[in-house]
Amino acid sequence: MKFELKPYNRNVSSDDFLSDLRRVATELKLDSLSTEEYGKYGKYDPSTIQRRFGSWTKAMGMAGLRIRKNPKLGDDELLADLKSVATSLNKNSVTLNEYAALGRYDSGPFVRAFGSWFKALEKAGLEKTRTLGITDEEYFKNLEEVWTKLGRQPNYAEIEKPFSKYSVGAYDYRFGSWRKALETFVQYMNEGETELLIEEKAPIQTNSNLKTEKITRHKTQRNINWRLRFIVMRRDNFKCKNCGRSPATDPTIILHVDHIKAWMNGGETVLENLQTLCSKCNIGKSDLE
Repeated sequence: MKFELKPYNRNVSSDDFLSDLRRVATELKLDSLSTEEYGKYGKYDPSTIQRRFGSWTKAMGMAGLRIRKNPKLGDDELLADLKSVATSLNKNSVTLNEYAALGRYDSGPFVRAFGSWFKALEKAGLEKTRTLGITDEEYFKNLEEVWTKLGRQPNYAEIEKPFSKYSVGAYDYRFGSWRKALETFVQYMNEGETELLIEEKAPIQTNSNLKTEKITRHKTQRNINWRLRFIVMRRDNFKCKNCGRSPATDPTIILHVDHIKAWMNGGETVLENLQTLCSKCNIGKSDLE
């Protein structure tokens, strides 16, 4: 069983995008929106709207909202405000989302002045917000954890610390865009199921004649890798199949994936023989067995 992302909104009309921009602006009582503000309350990903209209500024104009323009700023003014935000956060680094919430300016002037957000941080004497040397699998594992906690596909604005280990900007940078990061994640996760199709032998010795006999020939490994575990939990809507509890409504809930027919009794590690149980129900099932 493969899973797919939510529709990419290719069939959504431009009027629908613009209408949702105006809705969010009205609800927030603003005459203009940043990508971060819309990402938190909007129906669609900001990056989708940017691609549809060519830029966020053009989308603002077509929605009849005010276009935010930054005055020409000197390097010292930009760096001073960046340091001020870091001080207010009591941190030695600042993410784009943090600056968007607390800073005086947009991120554009920083990129134009210094070449990138990282270079601006370096000029300000602050640390980079992204750890180098992170593998794709580490990004995917983090995304899987966020997805499981939410019980659904995460939105652009939800990929931020402390909820997410890495910022959404890190995913943009590594995969080209947030949507491409999701698409690559889905492909990687779906490949996890096929990796278990490895035949194993389960021999034992009998007490009578010490001959080696096969109890069961398994086509799959006993271990459930984290990718297949995620696919099972997603199929089960990230809820315990026994009691219905979920981390999305109760953060203390821990989900496990369990063999319906025990592996030792011939059960295979395949989707049809796997189910999502919370830790309490899984322990109770083990006690009964």
